[in-house]
Amino acid sequence: MGECVPDRIMVPEGWETVPSHLKKRGFGVVYVIGAADRGKTTFSRWLVGQLSPGAMTGFLDCDIGQSTIGPPATVGLALYHGDAGVPVATRLRFVGAVTPSGHMVQELVGALRLKEKAREEKVSFLVIDSPGWVVEPSAQEFHVRMIDLLAPDIVVAIQRGEELEGILVNFRRHPSIRIMEFPSSPLATERKRDWRRMYRYQRFSSYFSDAVPRTLSLHGMGVHGRMPDSFRDEAWHNLLIALCDPEMMVIALGLVERLDLAKGEIVFRAPPHDPSLVASVHVGSIQVDLSVPPGRAVPDTRHPIAPYTSAPRGGDPAPRAPVPPASGEGGDQGRSVPDQSG
Repeated sequence: MGECVPDRIMVPEGWETVPSHLKKRGFGVVYVIGAADRGKTTFSRWLVGQLSPGAMTGFLDCDIGQSTIGPPATVGLALYHGDAGVPVATRLRFVGAVTPSGHMVQELVGALRLKEKAREEKVSFLVIDSPGWVVEPSAQEFHVRMIDLLAPDIVVAIQRGEELEGILVNFRRHPSIRIMEFPSSPLATERKRDWRRMYRYQRFSSYFSDAVPRTLSLHGMGVHGRMPDSFRDEAWHNLLIALCDPEMMVIALGLVERLDLAKGEIVFRAPPHDPSLVASVHVGSIQVDLSVPPGRAVPDTRHPIAPYTSAPRGGDPAPRAPVPPASGEGGDQGRSVPDQSG
């Protein structure tokens, strides 16, 4: 995790025109769009690798189901300058689900706030990797609103045929947005739903590998998000939450053990963090049970989610790399998350 340049890729014809155009301008925001398994994340990481040696470059990961900067259910920003393999800073915003469906406002706001953070850091280039959720009418409307809100200079569409035309047609006459279209690489690998579940499970397992029990007083603490319908233990147990700073950036994610209303406390497991920095708790929409291997049928009382921490510039630890799902490691522990992403 954090590595932004694929080790070995075959660069399809035409890709070089994008960094060439951006370098001539000296700045620019790129929104990369494509269905799942079209190669948009590979393109995004490659583009960051082309731009970062000469200028501060941001990689804004909005693909909350198959995230590469932070864990699933988070929108992540990584800043690179010089070495495209090691970010100089990372930031996270919590969405609380592994698909934008039903969480469009959270994702739109998170993406915009991280774009603003990138601007504060004076990035010259910002590459936005968007979710692979593009087919349904609601998905198309989501991307139209994302592009409208984030105002990219270039929209890079990687597609088969004209599958993205329902989105792109809305911006073909836009005076300040250039659309650049590329066919999906024939080398792009289609990943099965089980692979995606395993990927998310391993991200969760890796993130919570050093989690310890914590207790947080909710007195005077902001609490918001998707609250369970009841206060029964089963509705809160293993619920994914985000502990956020005053700007609602993620400090750490946690898995709820129980909610103690009598004491006004929430008990959870989370990686080491500074509790004095926590200003609010963002309640997610999924429960993550790391005791059940992916592939097992387990009744869920809610939808599922994902994890990570952010750190100030110059002080962020490199994100932990998940075990590749194909390796089969870690298959005897943890639980997969229902597949809701594109």
